Amino acid sequence: MQYLNSTMEMPVRFSRFSVAATTAVLLSMPMLALASCCTTGGNGIQTANAGLGESQPVAVNSSLDPAWFVYAFQRDGVTYYQVNDSAGQVVLIIANIDSTFWTLPAGSASVRVSLPSQRLVVPATARKRLVFQASDFSLILHGEGQAAIWSVEPAAGGK
Repeated sequence: MQYLNSTMEMPVRFSRFSVAATTAVLLSMPMLALASCCTTGGNGIQTANAGLGESQPVAVNSSLDPAWFVYAFQRDGVTYYQVNDSAGQVVLIIANIDSTFWTLPAGSASVRVSLPSQRLVVPATARKRLVFQASDFSLILHGEGQAAIWSVEPAAGGK
């Protein structure tokens, strides 16, 4: 059996300008998406105005710990901080107005959260990890697994 070579090759030439212009447009796409989703809140954190509760929202990950994702959202004077695990599952959402913090009933597992207005006892031997830091508070994870406690801690000299 004989096969015919049916591929036709034709050289294509691109100008340097078209390559440079295409590259510039493609490289700017993430910045355009970011600009359309987020603004800088009063504490210097990028906040989105939509996507709260999503596993992969179009928002900036502000986490300081690579094992976690922290997204900030703002609407009607309330700032929401959503924490997702590495699989994208929502673990907790903390809402904030000025110096008042509260948790929202979000996520599939029940997590323990220590708030400035309702402190939980954190074991002295628990491993402490800084997950998120804003100008007025930090989000600390004490321990791991089912015994973990998330803690909203006011900044030194803060509210």
